[in-house]
Amino acid sequence: MNEPNQKKDEDPRITEKVPNRTHHSNQPDHKESENSTQRAFYLGCLTKQWLIVMCVCVGLFILILVSAVTAVVITKKSASTATPLSFPTNGDMLDFLILSGQINNRDGLLATWFHRANSKDEMNEALSSNAMILESDVTLEGYGTPNVKPIPIMAHPPKIYSDNTLDQWLDAVLASPKAMKLDFKSLDSVGLSLDVLNQKNKSRNINRPVWINADVLLGPNTPGFVPPLNGTRFLQFIQEKFPDVTVSPGWMVLYLPPLLTKTYTRQMMEDMYDLIRDVPQKVTFPIYTVLARSGWQHISWLLSLSSRFSLTLWQDSFHPNVSDLLFIRDNSHPTRVYYDIYEPTLSEFKEAAKEQGRVIRFYPGGDLMDFLHLVHNADSNSHPTNTHHSSLAVQWLTVTNKTSLFNFLSDATVGMLLIQVTSDRIQPRIPLVKASGVDSEVFTLQYFLQLLGQRPNVPLGVHLQIPTLQLLEATLKILQSIYEQEQLYRPVWISMASLTTPADTQHFMSAVETLFPYVTLVLTQHMWPPAIPTSIKHLSQRVALHIKTTSLQKATRAEMLRSLIGLLDRYDVLVEEDTINCKMDSSVYKDTEVQFVGTNLYVMSKC
Repeated sequence: MNEPNQKKDEDPRITEKVPNRTHHSNQPDHKESENSTQRAFYLGCLTKQWLIVMCVCVGLFILILVSAVTAVVITKKSASTATPLSFPTNGDMLDFLILSGQINNRDGLLATWFHRANSKDEMNEALSSNAMILESDVTLEGYGTPNVKPIPIMAHPPKIYSDNTLDQWLDAVLASPKAMKLDFKSLDSVGLSLDVLNQKNKSRNINRPVWINADVLLGPNTPGFVPPLNGTRFLQFIQEKFPDVTVSPGWMVLYLPPLLTKTYTRQMMEDMYDLIRDVPQKVTFPIYTVLARSGWQHISWLLSLSSRFSLTLWQDSFHPNVSDLLFIRDNSHPTRVYYDIYEPTLSEFKEAAKEQGRVIRFYPGGDLMDFLHLVHNADSNSHPTNTHHSSLAVQWLTVTNKTSLFNFLSDATVGMLLIQVTSDRIQPRIPLVKASGVDSEVFTLQYFLQLLGQRPNVPLGVHLQIPTLQLLEATLKILQSIYEQEQLYRPVWISMASLTTPADTQHFMSAVETLFPYVTLVLTQHMWPPAIPTSIKHLSQRVALHIKTTSLQKATRAEMLRSLIGLLDRYDVLVEEDTINCKMDSSVYKDTEVQFVGTNLYVMSKC
């Protein structure tokens, strides 16, 4: 019995534990002591308590590290989409999206939309999406019933009740980086909603663009018995209650193919301009995308009237085709068109738009200088903002035979191809390209245009000089056919030398408008000051004045050039010089061009 006592004397750690135990046998006590000693150390040096403490510390360290990394990521993400502390409600939408980190370039194609974010579920879905702009509908609670209340709610007709008021909707949206567009289907809700916006702006600061939309005019295919909102009152409400917005006045549109497919008209554009011409706000016109290309001659006219104007293309269940979207893209500036388009069309369009070296779908009735800029920048996929070529540098090249045509197509010449259209006795209704010189083989105008269609990005426009109304009609039909085949994407000018009476001029303009309106009309002037027909005021086509100086004295010619100031604001001007006046100082033209940047003064010289 001495052995256990000896062990206890040798190991004081065990001796200390004995008084706390009740022993039934000395031998089991000895083994238990050995096991306890072995369990007290881990990894050769750590007690159980220390190991637990260390595990807890390591766990806390990992938790803190993960939290810190997450916080950094969230902070960076929040910073990239942070709403500016101060931004005007009438500010530019693209500027806001850039400042809030949602886009990196002023391009309306980059802005994304969410439709009908009305109920709380729809609104929350929109707020959690990647959409940058929420488009929602405002009406009055119980609108159209005896129980209507003066409370703006978020609902699209025919719904007249909602779980979301405009006030609640604004609070939720203002807690996000989203911009807003409010659509109104009734005039009764406009004034009350603008009051809510005004109060909210005072209490919370609506630090983002606010767009206010309503259909205020009858548009394509809409029957007259369907009344739009009163546009005058709509605009008055805005000026009186909350003027710091972007106004979005539109047309009511009905589109039911194959019967109801008419497009926008010049009269629709003029009516809209008469309505909004004096408003101080930025204006974005909602355009039904499916009809945008066919009505472009009129839509582009309205867009050109003010730098404050932009377009917002919208769609319904009918998807536009990508070619038409590219056409709009190629004939407008990226900052002036927004694309409220659904998937998958939107993604397909974006991919096609950034394709390097693609065909430029230029509007044949568009500005020659815009075409030259686009072709020059085609490979870089950038939309030009400044003039690369001076209009005075544009060359006017007479096509005399096939050889000259192929030479012009092969050279890097920037200019206009002059084509004298003719016919022969055998087939008087078939337009031909007048030939001269050694190689005087006659070829048809259709062959010529098809050949150009195979070289779409050659920087050459076409000026067709037509002698008779009969050939004019035949020429216009060919142009329409080539255009429908998507082989006519360059400027086309048309002139007639035989317009001696106002009636002739009217027939000329009417034929163009009826058969193929997508051209620039050229009116030749043989005297000064030019006799410009009053009937061209309502033309949807661009107009170029072709001024011949052959019969003018030098003093009269100098006076003419000084007087071009007023003409260049409204027309392209083509001055044709002859060999008699070749010594005239060309600096007069250059001075005129410098003073009026953006105007188109061309000189056709025979020197």
